[in-house]
Amino acid sequence: MRPLIIKHFSGIALILILLSGGACKKVLDLQPHNSTFTEAYFKTGTDANTAIAGAYALLRSILLNNASWHRYGDVPSAEFNIINDAFVASIEKGQFTGLNVDSYNWNWANYYQLIQQVNLIINKVPGIPVETFTNQDDKKRIVGEAYFLRAYTYFYMSRIWGGVPLKLAPDLDVSQSTNIARSPVTAVYTQCLADCQTAESMLTFGYSDPNEAVVRANKGAVLALRSHIQAWTHDYASCEKTADTLIRQGGYTLVDSAHYSQIFIGRSTEGIFEININTGQNEGIATLGYNGNSNGYLPTLAYPFIWNQHNLNWATNPGMLQTLYGYHPPDTVGDVTADGDTLTDIRWTKDFYQATSGVGQTIKYANITYADGSAKNDPRLSNNLNIFRLADIFLLRAEALNALGRDAEAITMLDTVRTRAGLVRYNDIDTLPPRPVYRRPPLATAILNERLKELWFEGHAYYDLIRTNQLLNYNPDFSTNQYLNGGWLWPIDPGMFKDDFLLVQTPYWQGRL
Repeated sequence: MRPLIIKHFSGIALILILLSGGACKKVLDLQPHNSTFTEAYFKTGTDANTAIAGAYALLRSILLNNASWHRYGDVPSAEFNIINDAFVASIEKGQFTGLNVDSYNWNWANYYQLIQQVNLIINKVPGIPVETFTNQDDKKRIVGEAYFLRAYTYFYMSRIWGGVPLKLAPDLDVSQSTNIARSPVTAVYTQCLADCQTAESMLTFGYSDPNEAVVRANKGAVLALRSHIQAWTHDYASCEKTADTLIRQGGYTLVDSAHYSQIFIGRSTEGIFEININTGQNEGIATLGYNGNSNGYLPTLAYPFIWNQHNLNWATNPGMLQTLYGYHPPDTVGDVTADGDTLTDIRWTKDFYQATSGVGQTIKYANITYADGSAKNDPRLSNNLNIFRLADIFLLRAEALNALGRDAEAITMLDTVRTRAGLVRYNDIDTLPPRPVYRRPPLATAILNERLKELWFEGHAYYDLIRTNQLLNYNPDFSTNQYLNGGWLWPIDPGMFKDDFLLVQTPYWQGRL
């Protein structure tokens, strides 16, 4: 049986079309519909399940279309040299405007479709008779998931644009809908944390249906999100406590070194929240550059991982890899690196192919099947997209502990991830043979570097560098003036101003579009 978010995808697509009657030019009113139809639709538990399935489908579309999860979260961090993708090449240098930077990078319309959907669920599902659900907990769980998705969406948007309009109720009637101004970013964070608190009270760890594990939110996903919000706002005392609760109570375990690749296929013991992409459930997506489909997120792969694909779009950046791994060419197994690690690091051998060649590939997501069989002309991805996983939370807690002056505990968290990767413990780096001379980096640097290695191409790097105020030290192509004046945030699409006079441009980009 397919997971619920897959089973109802086609149905919810039809529902969204039905709900989008009548034209409306208000920017945030993206799913206007007749209130009578809404009342008729939200009647049973099946309606509620279909609605939450639609919300996950919208989130999936947002994160995968145009590789946006990686375009925002990875490209500006300098992980890649963009060599065959004119629409992304300037972004790696922080040039968020220009001839080849399409306006869809600036437009949040799709996000408010998702916000409308979850607001409908929050508004309508509590009124559905509980006896129409499979069990009493099912109703509460659906509403809790909606609060999580609203919190996640607004937090995700805030790291891209800063303050955004906070819309906390659905538009039930076109004639009553109004535009609202961008809220201060602090208000966005406050709302996200409030939604997390509500979601946590309605969700539990674990899943009653194993088909829904990881690809639907549970209490673990909420705690992971909350710890990220708290770290982003530098509330490290709260972040440490939240992450500790998740680590101790969530039931998650790190995947062992021998099965490391399972993390990226999906549904591993380490996974906390993922976007489902499974060819066995007809959910595999076409890879970038095939069949005119740009919804994949495989610009980092080419031959021999994708048959007959010889153009690589995003090559690994040797400069960044030198910073993180300190390799000494030739890249021989067992060669000790400048920070005391060795090239037996499982991430070096399993995450990359010809990494320092200038056309290096990131191969975390390289579980490819072919829809046309032996012809191999229609490659499909069958790796889930990791949003939160346990190693991320270990390192986030290490960052918080270090900020709080609890370095011994921070080192324990750091070493948990390092030893899984096959590395010496942090305190043992200085004991390695001197080639040339090994010195332990400061603990904060070691934790950040470990996050950048562990979570490479997982949508975290840019935000990690912004949060720790280290972007300019890792991406020298990013303009210092732009960064210091808030230009690390993205502009919003000027086209949205036409129908919403309350909107104002992101401060740095005023007068620059």
